[in-house]
Amino acid sequence: MSQPARSSLRGVLWLAAFILALTAFLVAYIPKLREAQNLRTEKYKLDEQLREQEAENNRQLTRQQALTNDPREVERVAREKLKLAKPGETVFRFDQSSSAPPPRNP
Repeated sequence: MSQPARSSLRGVLWLAAFILALTAFLVAYIPKLREAQNLRTEKYKLDEQLREQEAENNRQLTRQQALTNDPREVERVAREKLKLAKPGETVFRFDQSSSAPPPRNP
């Protein structure tokens, strides 16, 4: 084989080896890229859930502090949620059903 033909063959072999190595690298690397993207997406969702839970926790702590420190808040909750009244008070309750006829204008 002549020198130019041998040199050309050697170049082709190096190119084939490079393409084979690149293909092997990509075959091994692309699933890792997908997995990393999936993990980033999952982390984003979990971070969002964490922010929501922290906000809910702050709301609950504020409510707890109000119920602990503010007697008016305790009274409001007792009246609204537990339907309690002070001794001697008259409580008026209005039916809020949608079946009641609308008021008439004279």
